[in-house]
Amino acid sequence: MADKREKAKAGEFFPSSNNWFDYVIRTLYNVAYRGHLAFNFLRRPETQGAYVAVWHADQVLLIRNSYKPGFTLPCGGIELDESPKNAARRELQEEVGLDLPLSAFCFVYKTLSHSEFKKDHISFFETHQESLVRIIPDGQEVIWAGFKKWEDALSLPLFPPVREYLLRHGPKDVNG
Repeated sequence: MADKREKAKAGEFFPSSNNWFDYVIRTLYNVAYRGHLAFNFLRRPETQGAYVAVWHADQVLLIRNSYKPGFTLPCGGIELDESPKNAARRELQEEVGLDLPLSAFCFVYKTLSHSEFKKDHISFFETHQESLVRIIPDGQEVIWAGFKKWEDALSLPLFPPVREYLLRHGPKDVNG
């Protein structure tokens, strides 16, 4: 338990539980993701996504999903009749338990990604936190979350749109 607390102080967070139900859900996510990739390969859909970068000083919050390799930012698809900013807020809350007001999200830019065999129109948002925020990965979709210095993040295996974002938008001061 002390080890988890020490890692949390250092900006690294793990799910609070890891039970058989979480394992089953992670397995279902993995199967669904493989099906998603197969569907995308055959159909080449056009999608809308929202990514959110949470910055604390020169560190950015990265996550690891249970179903795909590499690191990414909290992100997900934009639902019908949902704004990109609302999607970014929802995904941040669902994936790492961080509930911030819409006013905390700053639109950065929009890009087009062809990762995962789809044409994904991605809106990137940032939020800057003066203090290290408590992150709670859900343990099912997200199995790890942590703050990494910009240069350390770039040395990791990153999802392609995340690497592009980090190369274009490095760390800023706390006030954005």
